Amino acid sequence: MTQVRTENGMVEGLVEDGLHFFRAIPYAAPPFGARRFLPPQSAESWDGVRDATRQGVSAPQPLPKPGDVWAEVTHPGQIGEDCLTLEIWTPDPGAAGLPVMVHIHGGGYVTGSGSAKMYNGRAFARDGVVHVGINYRLGIDGFVWFGEGHDNLGLRDQVAALEWVQRNIRAFGGDPDNVTIFGQSGGGVSVMFQTVIPSARGLFKRAIAQSGSSVASTDAETSRKVGLQAAKLLKVEPTVDGLRNVSLARTAKASEGLVLRFALNLLRGNPRGLIISPFQAVHETEFLPLSPLDAAKAGKPAVPLLTGTARHEVVGFVEVLTAVPVIGRLAVRGLRKALALPEAMQQAYATGPRRLTGRAALVEAQWSDWAFRIPTIHLIEHRPDPSWLYEFRWQAGDFRLGSMHGIEIPFTRDLLPMTRTLSGDAGELFRGAPQELADAMHSAWVQFATTGDPGWETYTPDRRATMVFDTESRVVADAAGVEREVWAGRW
Repeated sequence: MTQVRTENGMVEGLVEDGLHFFRAIPYAAPPFGARRFLPPQSAESWDGVRDATRQGVSAPQPLPKPGDVWAEVTHPGQIGEDCLTLEIWTPDPGAAGLPVMVHIHGGGYVTGSGSAKMYNGRAFARDGVVHVGINYRLGIDGFVWFGEGHDNLGLRDQVAALEWVQRNIRAFGGDPDNVTIFGQSGGGVSVMFQTVIPSARGLFKRAIAQSGSSVASTDAETSRKVGLQAAKLLKVEPTVDGLRNVSLARTAKASEGLVLRFALNLLRGNPRGLIISPFQAVHETEFLPLSPLDAAKAGKPAVPLLTGTARHEVVGFVEVLTAVPVIGRLAVRGLRKALALPEAMQQAYATGPRRLTGRAALVEAQWSDWAFRIPTIHLIEHRPDPSWLYEFRWQAGDFRLGSMHGIEIPFTRDLLPMTRTLSGDAGELFRGAPQELADAMHSAWVQFATTGDPGWETYTPDRRATMVFDTESRVVADAAGVEREVWAGRW
């Protein structure tokens, strides 16, 4: 066992292979009951020693569906009210000045957990980094805003966690002046937004956004429409007071229902469905005045950013939509309508370097670029701060999901041995995965968090250097050149 004193009291964790591990440490009070739909409040102190050896609860959310490729490694375990907690891996609480990495989990602001199996921080601690994984409010409780009360509660939770890290991380051996935030998918979007949130300024030094999107935000009016849909599903008045007494189980189910409604928008050609989740950050508020892209265009300084995407971001979503032939044809037709690409753009994908054929393959590539790749490139082309770009292209042989959304996570965390224990499609996905690629990516993440340099040149408009992570990784100049030019002026 190992003990550390935090601002709220003593915690006792585990020692595994010489590494120290603490679970379910509260950084804020449970955000429900009288605190529901309010900004995060200070955690209460305790007497004696708090048991930090057992996994705590994660934010209320829908349970994973049978057949979910990622369920085995992303399922949060138990869910509950006392969910504003974090877990910490550290090489040595008695050390001083260790780099810190704070992880923000993904899940479209609907699902996920900082303590999920996929987000194990052991390898980072092994390599001299203090790793912090956080939970935050999700779904209706975290991201519905009617234009009254407090906006962006899930993002506010993340800021509160970062403030806690600043006050307490020295006790775990970490350096509060050398904090890097990182995350993938919804976590990557969160990272991008934390770089421009005024109240988060000074809470971290660097950022890593994996498969985020600089356009995954909305305005107050659209947020209100989502709130109206939520209230309709729950059969309550469309106000915070109307939602306040609804059970957490019902709001979790309604959150899932809203996601399904947005997925159906794809069949109707509605572009609002292209980002997948109806739950998004709301910009043009006092808490979040500008989106990351608008802030970059305005020349607002932020922090150094390492960011990138996978080659086939949305192939898993397309796979689900096209599993039933009739629905598949409708989905492809709806996606083509929603994307509304001119014929010249369509041809660029068919005749360019990728030589894509088949409507499903074309739609997948265009949707991936629309939602992830091009907004990421557009963001760093405008940022005044140093930026590094990567693209993940490794894929498991002929497996149908290719370089799908989230596939790089075990590589960045050096968790390939864990993937070999997975069952079904998840296990098949990583069959034959090269350890050398995991070594390269993990070391780049550690190096960036430690020194601010991942090991390749910064992205500049004249060269557009991109690290392509593959069986043989290499730096490529303007790796997305054709697609970037095709989309010029559309973001």
